Parts: sequence; structure tokens; C-alpha cells
Amino acid sequence: MLIILNVLFGLNNTVSYPKYSIMSVTWIISQVFYPDETSTGYVMTKIAETLSDNQTVNVICGNADYQSKSLNASSKLNGNINIMRVNTPALDKNRLRNRLLVFVLFTWAVFFRILFKIKKGDSVVVVTNPPTLIVLVGILKKVKRFRYSIIMHDVFPENAVAAGALKADSFLYKFSLSFFNFSYRQADSLICLGKDMAERFIAKGIETSKISIIQNWADHHNIKPEPAIDRNAYFNMNLDGKVVLQFAGNIGRVQGLEEFIKLFRKAANPSLVLVIIGDGAHKKILERYVQSNNIENVFFLDSKPRAEQQTFLNSCDIGLVTVSEGMYGLGIPSKVYNIMSAGKAIFYIGDAGSEIDNYVQQNDIGWSFSWHDEQATIARLASLHPGKLITQKGETARQFVLAHFTQDIILQKYKAALQ
Repeated sequence: MLIILNVLFGLNNTVSYPKYSIMSVTWIISQVFYPDETSTGYVMTKIAETLSDNQTVNVICGNADYQSKSLNASSKLNGNINIMRVNTPALDKNRLRNRLLVFVLFTWAVFFRILFKIKKGDSVVVVTNPPTLIVLVGILKKVKRFRYSIIMHDVFPENAVAAGALKADSFLYKFSLSFFNFSYRQADSLICLGKDMAERFIAKGIETSKISIIQNWADHHNIKPEPAIDRNAYFNMNLDGKVVLQFAGNIGRVQGLEEFIKLFRKAANPSLVLVIIGDGAHKKILERYVQSNNIENVFFLDSKPRAEQQTFLNSCDIGLVTVSEGMYGLGIPSKVYNIMSAGKAIFYIGDAGSEIDNYVQQNDIGWSFSWHDEQATIARLASLHPGKLITQKGETARQFVLAHFTQDIILQKYKAALQ
């Protein structure tokens, strides 16, 4: 009970609330934010910084679960950004029920704050983390009449079906679908990560005038080709004469990595090494599979901090991006942009016609397959050997990023859409 009261009413919260003027302001609500460097936290922090150039931005977020707690007491990122932190219990995020509990506690705590703080005419920007927040903010929009924008990193509840957490014919799915669709219709602006995601909302009957497509960006100044990196020393293994295929990120239900490793094993390519960097609910499952099948060219490493991206991305030859079947338009892995920024080719497996599939196919920056292309995927994995082809595709990927997905280009799109 004490935890719930602390969350809902901010007991023992070290961050004081700023006093607001009668002028309208922009509010950003995201469970993860500075100093967290997870993809969503990093993106939302940069968006807040961009919007704060000429206005006040108030941020409601959770505690910093992944990075230094010493930064957590800061209430300001810069002079125009006010940060309010909601205390939630530190639970194992790899357990679904724990994540759901934190989602609910955070959502209700935010709801009570914005119920009294946000005024008519304010602009409220919500990211789909946590998803429960979308529904309550949509309901509140009917009463408070603020401008409501949703940055769609995921599409709920459809992605819960794709992840196997819900069944499409279940009452719970149909019930939650009606509430989410209601909230999407309340939004003045829906920002989608790609054309495939936009198609999902058009199919829901959302007016096209409300839908914007703004992709993620590459950190092209800090992530760039660096051939001189000693990857043998970094990975602490001998990779001379090898092609390093690297997956870096969350190892969860929707990545489909277990299915990929089965294909990788069948390829039996002694020149190919798979390095998996990260943590997640399915990591132990993958480790057991690799160990029980004596697969000697698959290696697991713990998560690496964002500061090491330049090193670990340049320590591979090809970036692996996998998305489970049925995830068409439900989310786009943000890591693909920094893979391209490092000048690396992409090996993609997912739904045909998706945003990443189109990048790869239309720009010759790697190889793309659907999960139904099993034999073609195995054949390509078996054919990968050191050579100019891989290097050329990586060079093309770098130029593609510089032309379309730099931080400046994308953040200016956000500024235009949210102001």
C-alpha cells in the first residue's frame, strides 16, 4: 500500500514541481527519459531538447532504471525543460507481470498529475511507453481539450498478439482494441515510424491528415565507419578471416532470434560468426539452445552502453535485424539507423514490404528475407565470406543515412509536427 501511495501522490519524491505561467506549454510523457539511454529514453530526450529551443517543455517520466541513479534527482535538463519523476518500484523487467504492474502504477500516477496540471490549450506528447497511458490520456483529452500527439513506437494491442501475449480471438484483445482505437481517434496527431505503420492506422479509419511519418535517426556524428578498431581485442576472441554478423539489442519475444539461430545453424558456414549483444526475457532460452546443440560460432555478450556503440558496431561486418512474422507495421527497430551509420550492411528477416525491407531492397544495402524464405536465407548465410560485396553494401548504407536520416533532418520534422 505504501508503494502505491508513494507512486500516486509522489511521497518521498525528491523533485519539486515548477510553478507555471498562464501561457500554454508542451508536456512530454515517457516512462523512460534522461539519463536513461535506452532507445526510447534517448529519442524522447532529444525531442524535448529540440522543442525547448523556444518554449517551456515539462516532462513527466519514471526513475532512471538503467543508468546512474545519481543523476535522478535533477529536475532540469536545461533552462527550458522541467523534469518531474514518478517513483515506481524497481522490479525485474523481464517478468511480464512485473512490467504490467509498473505500467499501471506509472500510468495512474501520471494521470493524477496531468488531471490537475495540464490546462486547455496545452500540448501533450505521449510515446507508447507505457501503452496503458495512451488510453487514459485519450479519455482525459475529452475533458481537458488539450492538443494530443502520440509518437507511435509500437501499435497496441496488435503487437501483443504478435508477441504471443494475447490471442486475436480473445475477449481481452477485442476489449483492449476498442479502448486503444478510441484513444487513437482522440489524438490530433499520430506520428508513425514508417509507411507500413501508417497503413495500420489508415486501416483503423484514422484520418490521413492526422498521420505523419517521421522515422528514427542515426547518430551520424558519433557513429561512423572506423576500420582500424581491433575487434579481436574488443570481443576477446580471434576473428581473423571471419565475417561477423552482429545482433545488438533487446532479446525478447518479437525478435525471433531462436528461429534465426536455427537457420544459422543449418547454414554451417565456418567463416561466419554470430555475436549477440544484449539482454532480455529470451536470452537464457537462446543460450541453452546454443549449448545443447554445440553451436560453436554463436557468442553471447552482455548489454553494452550507448557510449560503446561506435566500437561494437564497427567490430562487426553485418548488422542483424530480425522481427517476428506478423509484426508488419507494428514497430521498427531503431538500431537499424546506427547500423547503417557505421557503414555496415544489413541482414534483415521480417515481413515483406515493411519499412526495413524496403530500405534494403530498394537501396542495395544488404539482404532481406521473410521467414517463409527459409532455404534462400540459409543459402545466403552459407555464402557469406569476407570480400568487397559486404563492404560496398555498407558504404551505400552510410550514404543512404546521410541523405535521409541524420539527427538534424529528423528532429526538424518533429519540431514542425509538434509545435
